[in-house]
Amino acid sequence: MIFAVVGLVLVGVVGVLNLAILLVTLRRWRELETAGGLPTAGAASNVRMIDRIPSFSARALDGVTVTERTLLGKETLVGFFSITCRACAEAVPVFAGHAERLRAAGGISVAIVHGDDSAESALAAMLGDVMDIVIAEDSKAELSQRYGAKHYPTYAWYGPDGMVTSAGVGVAALRTEPVAP
Repeated sequence: MIFAVVGLVLVGVVGVLNLAILLVTLRRWRELETAGGLPTAGAASNVRMIDRIPSFSARALDGVTVTERTLLGKETLVGFFSITCRACAEAVPVFAGHAERLRAAGGISVAIVHGDDSAESALAAMLGDVMDIVIAEDSKAELSQRYGAKHYPTYAWYGPDGMVTSAGVGVAALRTEPVAP
């Protein structure tokens, strides 16, 4: 009988310790997310499949005003990049390939470059060579927040109706076939 009581007490103690570790881990994950911590490999974007292109108005680097209406009626690829993100610069050639195929099929590609002085950055210049529209945003990241992008690079594909068809973080999130035949 004594062994049964000791066993139950031991199971209870292990259960409480396990719960305490879980709560500490969850709190740390929330802190990292709030602070904009780095995503793990395969992290999901905050852009949800039910989301539409958010309403916005921004000036592209070429001086043209861009709104959500500019993007409706055609398939759109939106990429979010940060000037402090090495993976973002490495992703430009892959993103450019998708943008080129999308353009050939009548779609449009948009790059949103985040960071102070992002308009004059080397990343914005690289993206300007391959993207249809490049928008620079300051450290407030207002446009990225509207889209739900917390990590960089983040990608979101939108159909002609403005509904998101896929989204994710990192190059692996890009679809293999960007445009339906």
